Amino acid sequence: MRMPCLPALSFSLLAACATATPTPGPTISLIEHESATIAPGAVLTYDSVADNRCPPDVHCVMAGKVVYSFTLKQGDTLEHFNLSPAEPAYASPGLRGKSIMLAEVAPPPPKSQDSVTARRVSVRVVAP
Repeated sequence: MRMPCLPALSFSLLAACATATPTPGPTISLIEHESATIAPGAVLTYDSVADNRCPPDVHCVMAGKVVYSFTLKQGDTLEHFNLSPAEPAYASPGLRGKSIMLAEVAPPPPKSQDSVTARRVSVRVVAP
């Protein structure tokens, strides 16, 4: 009588394994034009940010968006990619299944601080 429960238990265990969440690495915080080694032989550079989000002290018709641009250097190979809240992850073939993900998106600066030069971004390298 207890045998029918065994397949259900096995299915539950398999389902739990299939929905396991990726393991995030430590948060890496960078300012524009700063680089960090994220894996042996892999250097990530935060190139720039395009931020046309509505400042908190202004009323806007559209919310806007923020896009962060990066370069990943692995040996002689350069990969240019963007991260945004809409597309928060990038999987590089050279990172062997790991992804680079936005860890935190800073709020838009107030209109009075539009000329801020050092915009910070936080990313994590996430293992499958």
